Amino acid sequence: MNDDSLLSAEQIRSLSYPAPAGLLERVRPARRRHPAGWLAAAAVLLILLGFAMGRLHPDSDPAQPVLAAHLRSLQADHLMDVASTDQHTVKPWFAGKLPFSPPVVDLADQGFPLAGGRLEYLGDHPAAALVYHRHLHVINVFVWPGGTHSLSRSVDGWHMIGWTQAGMQAWAVSDLNLPELQQFVDLLRQH
Repeated sequence: MNDDSLLSAEQIRSLSYPAPAGLLERVRPARRRHPAGWLAAAAVLLILLGFAMGRLHPDSDPAQPVLAAHLRSLQADHLMDVASTDQHTVKPWFAGKLPFSPPVVDLADQGFPLAGGRLEYLGDHPAAALVYHRHLHVINVFVWPGGTHSLSRSVDGWHMIGWTQAGMQAWAVSDLNLPELQQFVDLLRQH
């Protein structure tokens, strides 16, 4: 955000409206009785603003931004920046676009063909999104350096499996049934 888009204090004051009659008298006693409640409410508001503005790191619950990125890719019709079943096309496509080289494996012989990839941002860090298929199901694999999570989650029919390997954090997300998604992850981890 640049300085031109920020409102000055005077502009903010000009946006204010007078409070309804009697409101101040009703609020003052409550504020005096429960100062800790006001502090807690302010803390919650700051946390929510931090998440909304992308200031808090997604590692506090890594599954949430991963699922959000997966759903965004399906709804916005932006599944791939590079569409190719050839790992030797997809892997070099990321060169210069990311500060790391994601592992790209073609698992077509095992029933999980590579379809392509795209760039993603999860919170404040760039990630590679590798796209695979299993029949009519899309599997997104998000990869970025670091992390220590190894989890499995299911939310509203979406399954997520996270792991770390060779200094990379990875998450596979799909509506594919959990045993097949686990089979896919096991195959990826063997390479």
